[in-house]
Amino acid sequence: MKTPITLLAIALIVGSSSICPPAQADSIETTPFQLVQGQEPVAPQRTYMTPKNNNQIAVQITDGEFFFRGILSRSSGNTYVAQDRQVRVIYDREAGRVVVINIVTGTEFYNYPYRDNQRNTSEGAL
Repeated sequence: MKTPITLLAIALIVGSSSICPPAQADSIETTPFQLVQGQEPVAPQRTYMTPKNNNQIAVQITDGEFFFRGILSRSSGNTYVAQDRQVRVIYDREAGRVVVINIVTGTEFYNYPYRDNQRNTSEGAL
């Protein structure tokens, strides 16, 4: 009894392949991925930093309704960190980069270049 079922299954498979046209791969149109080079991320309207001593930098960041003021404290090497109830500000003095992160969600608000007064910046002091 197994032979007729097997033959029927083979007939259905062979028959269905002759009814359906052969599958053709759709041509995929490739678009080149382009990196925009030389563009810096959007920075806040104003960033002011004033070194207090070797381990602390006063910072004020303003952009529209966003406002942060605090004291960056050296965490390791040339990295300084400050935070309030909403955001954490990380400043890598050697690389000259500021990162502002939402403490609750971990979302990055800002990531932009900045050099403080000790690093030849054109920004004003507090």
